[in-house]
Amino acid sequence: MENRIKVIEGDIVKNSTFGISNENLKEIVQNINVIINSAALVKHYGRQKDFEDINVKGTKNIIEFCKKYGKKLLHISTGSVSGNDKKEESEYKKIFTENDLYIGQDFNNIYVITKFEAEIAILEAIYDGLDAQILRLGNITNRYVDGVFQQNVEDNGFAKRLKSFIEIGAFPEYFLKHEVEVTPVDLAANAIVKILNHSSDCNMFHIINTQQMSIIELVRTMQEMGINIIPVSDILMNDIINGIITNNDRKNTVSGIIQDLTKDKKIIYTSAVKIKSDFTENYLKNCRF
Repeated sequence: MENRIKVIEGDIVKNSTFGISNENLKEIVQNINVIINSAALVKHYGRQKDFEDINVKGTKNIIEFCKKYGKKLLHISTGSVSGNDKKEESEYKKIFTENDLYIGQDFNNIYVITKFEAEIAILEAIYDGLDAQILRLGNITNRYVDGVFQQNVEDNGFAKRLKSFIEIGAFPEYFLKHEVEVTPVDLAANAIVKILNHSSDCNMFHIINTQQMSIIELVRTMQEMGINIIPVSDILMNDIINGIITNNDRKNTVSGIIQDLTKDKKIIYTSAVKIKSDFTENYLKNCRF
């Protein structure tokens, strides 16, 4: 790896040359032809300025760099830009495809808002002639080949939610009717490289696993691992959460789901928006992914 990869320290927030030395800048300009922008603040809460600086201003600086030096841009975005239009149990679903940007969806956190704004900036640059592609990623999880997960697991929203439910020992029984999307990080990386190496004028892709896992399978797997977690009614779940919140010694137990609670302490993960990835799935098949 040390023969192929060179690490250069910089800061995408500083300016369109990222605050790096003239010597390193010259080497980069002469030796690369593509920028893959996977730099982002991905927490779902925090200081608004930090999200705007990194996710929006940083992206705009990268756009300017690519324009100035004629480089191609692959921008890593998120399927979360489809919005968070939560419905308790609704048959109606808005469809969000690779052709969609704004379909009247709601945004409930600053991370998603800034990733949405970054997409707008890139699409405007594409309209002005920038060679760029946006790749919306799903729920990135551990590697498929060996199960290894990210080191900063506490910053992963999905893992924190699972941890909270495991520590509570229960979850709403309506979950059992639904599925969860998991995208192994190594397979996502492979798909991105396939798209990178296949020249086309297509600008938007959904790197999202269409083979979803049922909650029943997820719970059964945890139980086989000795993790005792049971489905309970909404009323009982509400009582359990209220009991934990009023207990100072156990408050941290619900830290992974506290952002997901409604005013009456209900947990709603079902969405009125359905992400479709038919175009990307067919495209990747033709790229032999």
